Amino acid sequence: MEKQYGEFVGVDKPFYAIVNDTEDAYTAEAPKYLAPTAEISAEAETSNTPSYYDNAPGNNYVSEGVTTLTITVSGIPAYKAAELLGKDFDPTTGRLIDSGQPNPPDVAFGYRANIGRSDYRYTWYLKGTFSGGAEEAATKTADVDIRTYQLTYTAVATTRQFDVNGESKPIKKISGDTTHEAFDPSGWFAQVQTPDNSGKPAALTLSSVPANNATGVAIGANVVLTFANKLASYSAVLLNGGFDVIASAITLDASGKILTINPNANLAAATEYAVIINGATDVYGQILPQTVISFTTA
Repeated sequence: MEKQYGEFVGVDKPFYAIVNDTEDAYTAEAPKYLAPTAEISAEAETSNTPSYYDNAPGNNYVSEGVTTLTITVSGIPAYKAAELLGKDFDPTTGRLIDSGQPNPPDVAFGYRANIGRSDYRYTWYLKGTFSGGAEEAATKTADVDIRTYQLTYTAVATTRQFDVNGESKPIKKISGDTTHEAFDPSGWFAQVQTPDNSGKPAALTLSSVPANNATGVAIGANVVLTFANKLASYSAVLLNGGFDVIASAITLDASGKILTINPNANLAAATEYAVIINGATDVYGQILPQTVISFTTA
């Protein structure tokens, strides 16, 4: 039998990522490992509606609803269960606090399943919510009675529509088999895979206006820093040639990529300034080395 027809004989590498999905944009945080996994089963809710003409079926209309995944893992730490199930967690005491009113976030969920002896099917569901969290425990006896932890993940289609072969479509799932010569799983779990990206995220880079070593910069100009990826953390400061800090309003836009430094007053004319960026880290954990951008006003 050709290996592309191999049976599913294992599952591992479960990852999840918090997502923000709107009509205009789909963004996902860096994927996090879920837990050691025993079993994942997925079933799509489908409906078949036939139409009849001349006493015979003429057409059949197929629709698909949510896909429900039942995920069995060894166990989930309380803080991670709180994040996934929309519960409260107090990090100062290490306690999950359950009000009985869950508000689970939208998350993407990915994993891989073994195909035959040496191949895999890689999968990402782009949007869904976790629920459940069935816990069982029993007294110890002469035999070890192992109880696992079970979660339900309900996958839906994205609000954002992606270009798929020239058509705009919402996306529920993306998957690929290593038995296909065109499929490359490199970086599959480094970021959530969408029709707009594949593999690892782009390196964290920075461009600026004014550019480094620019001259003749207007004294009332802002400094605008544009990063390749959404930032998770950063530090930025504007200094003059005497290393005095220039009081400024520093804001990050809604995309998390554009940082604007707006001095509280006009800069001095014919003066050299520098912006120092430290600790810029994107949502994928990539760190930009300390960067200095110098410029001189007109």
